[in-house]
Amino acid sequence: MIDNVLYLYIDKNAVEKNIFKAMQNSQLILVLSSLSKKENRELRKWLVSPIHNQRSDVVQLYEYLTSGNRLEDDKSLEKERIYRKLYPKEAYDDARMRQVIHFLQESTEAYLAYTKSTEDIVQQKLALAKNYREKKLTKLYQKTIKSIEDIHSTKQKKDDDYLEKSFLIEREKSEQASEGARTANFQEMSDSAELAFIARKLKLACGMISYQRIFKAEYDFGMIDQILNYIDNKKHLLEIPIIKVYYDIYRLFKYPQHEQNFFEVKNDILVFESQFLTSEKLDIFMAALNYCIGKMNTGHSQYIREAFEIYQRGLESEVFTQGGTISPHNFRNIVTTGTSLKEFEWVSSFIKNYENYLAPEYRENFVQFSLAKLYFEKGDYDKAQRLLIQFDIDDVLINLSAKSMLIKMYFEEGEINTLESLLESLRTYINRKKSIAYHKIIYNNLIRFTKKLVRLPPRNKALKERLRKQIEDANPLPERKWLLEQLDKI
Repeated sequence: MIDNVLYLYIDKNAVEKNIFKAMQNSQLILVLSSLSKKENRELRKWLVSPIHNQRSDVVQLYEYLTSGNRLEDDKSLEKERIYRKLYPKEAYDDARMRQVIHFLQESTEAYLAYTKSTEDIVQQKLALAKNYREKKLTKLYQKTIKSIEDIHSTKQKKDDDYLEKSFLIEREKSEQASEGARTANFQEMSDSAELAFIARKLKLACGMISYQRIFKAEYDFGMIDQILNYIDNKKHLLEIPIIKVYYDIYRLFKYPQHEQNFFEVKNDILVFESQFLTSEKLDIFMAALNYCIGKMNTGHSQYIREAFEIYQRGLESEVFTQGGTISPHNFRNIVTTGTSLKEFEWVSSFIKNYENYLAPEYRENFVQFSLAKLYFEKGDYDKAQRLLIQFDIDDVLINLSAKSMLIKMYFEEGEINTLESLLESLRTYINRKKSIAYHKIIYNNLIRFTKKLVRLPPRNKALKERLRKQIEDANPLPERKWLLEQLDKI
C-alpha cells in the first residue's frame, strides 16, 4: 500500500532568493520611516549608550538604514547587501541578520516607550515616589508626593485623565499610610475612583451611542442607566465639568426629541471649553453639530443657524484646525451652512482664508465644490454649473451634494431631459453604495419628489395638495423647503 504523501521539490535558488529579500515591509523599516529628525538624533544617542545597547552592529545597522534615502530604496534594503556592510568578511548568515534586526527594533521600541512615558510628569513622579517608598526614604517620598499634588492641582484641563490621576495619587498615599501603620485614606480613594469611573463610563457611552446611530451597531451599555440615576440623585457631581459635559451629550443622543438637551450641550461649550484639550473639544463640538445636522435633515431649519454659530466658535478657538489642518467635511459643512444663511461675504472670506488648511490631496476639489456652492446659492447658475460639470472626486457625500445642486438648477431652468437623465444616474449611483444607508433615504426622497414635480399636471389642485402633504410628511428631507417653493410656482 502506498501512502498518500505529497512530495515537494525544493528549489534551492528560490530559498536563497527568499532569504535575501528586501526589508522594505518589515516592522523596523516602518518604525524608522516614521521618525522625525529630532527623534532620529535622540534614538542614535540612545543606541550608543551602553545602558540601552551594548552591540556595535546594532548601531551600524541603524546608521546604515538611516543614511541617505536607504529607507525608501528597495535595493539598499536587501538583507544580503546590508549583511555585507555589517560583516564584510563573513558569509551570509540569516539567523545572525535576523538577530541584529531584532535587537535594533527592540531598542527602538524601548526608546519610543521611554519618550512617551516621560511626557507624563505625574506618572513619572509617581514611579519615583513608589521607588522612595519601597526604599523607606520617607522624607524624599513626602517631598515627591507634595510635588505631585502641586503639579496636579494646577492642571487646567480637568478631564477624565485628570480624575484617573487623582485616584492614582490617593492610592499611592494609601500604600504609604498602610506601610506606616496609619489609617489608609479609603474615603479619598473611593471618591476619586468613583469620579474617574463615572467620567470614563459616560465618555465611552457617548461614543457607543454615537456609533450606534451612524452604523446601526449593537452595544451592551452595561450600568449606564444606573450611573445616570446616581448622578440625578447626587447633583453635585454635575459641578465637575467632564461629568456634566458627557452627561449632557449622552442625554442629547439618548433623547433627541428633547431639544433642551441640545441647549445644555451648547451652554457647556460656552462655559467649559477651556477645561478640555483641543482634541477632546473637537469631540464635544462634533456632538452638538451632529445633532444640528440630524435636525436640519428632518426639516428643522432653525438649526442651520445653530450649527453655523458652533462652526464659527470652533474656528475662532482653533478646534477645527488643530495640527494646522481642517477636515474636508468640516470645510464643506461650514460652507453649506454659511451659504444656506446667505452669509456670502463671510463664506467667501472663509474659503480664501482656510483653503490652505485643507490637505493638498483634497484642496482643489473641495475649494472648487465650495465655490460652486457659493455661486449656486447666490443664483449665479452659469458659474456654478461650469464648476460642477467638470467636478470629479471619489468622495460620496461631496458627489451627492454636487448632484443635488445640479438637480435644482436643471429643474429651475427647465432642462427636463438633462434632469431626468441625472435623476436616473443618481439613483443607480446611490443603489451601488452600500455604506450610505441614511443618505440613501435622503437622496431617494429627493429623486422621488423631483420626478413628481416634473410630472405634476398644471392646474390640478387636488394632486398639488396631495404632493404638498407628502413632501411635508417625508423624513429625512433636507430639501423640503426647495421642493415646496417649486411646488408653489407650478
